[in-house]
Amino acid sequence: MTDREERVVFRPLAEGDLPRLARWLADPEVATWWRQAELSLEAMIGQYLPAIEGSDPTRCFVIVIDGLDAGMIQTYFIADHPAYARQIGMPLGSVATDLLIGETALRGQGWAMPLLRAFLRRIVFGEMCAKLAVIAPEPANRRGVHVYERAGFRWLKTVRIEDENPLESGLEYVMVQTPEEFVAGDHAGR
Repeated sequence: MTDREERVVFRPLAEGDLPRLARWLADPEVATWWRQAELSLEAMIGQYLPAIEGSDPTRCFVIVIDGLDAGMIQTYFIADHPAYARQIGMPLGSVATDLLIGETALRGQGWAMPLLRAFLRRIVFGEMCAKLAVIAPEPANRRGVHVYERAGFRWLKTVRIEDENPLESGLEYVMVQTPEEFVAGDHAGR
């Protein structure tokens, strides 16, 4: 574990965080990759309150760096979302993660890789005991792909996802990492 990983905390997303999350999602740099049709408080409540209250199995967290709320990260067992699971074709026990760094002052400062590794260590491979970690950016998100490679993910395949919400449809550059590969990354100095 690196010093930077130790400076990152993951706090469960709460209803009071939704106005800040809406602000982050409205940022053009974030909105390029994390498309949200509606950013009103009502829309944010409709989308995220089920996860906050536990009726949706997606787990959402605020990323806290040195005491500052910096972004949001969410994770879920792919099998809990059957339509997506059929299309992406991952084995049982696979856990997907999505993240955004919402605070502009923290973007481009080298936080994405250590915060992702901290999340994998504590939540995905730790609490959730994932058999396979999955992250699936759009192929055009070169910056994200590069960060995920540095965090130990490797490309597996590119798939087209069709969703009821057209904003969620499109190509995904599916990247994976096993628990063993994650541990090997620790030894490689990631």
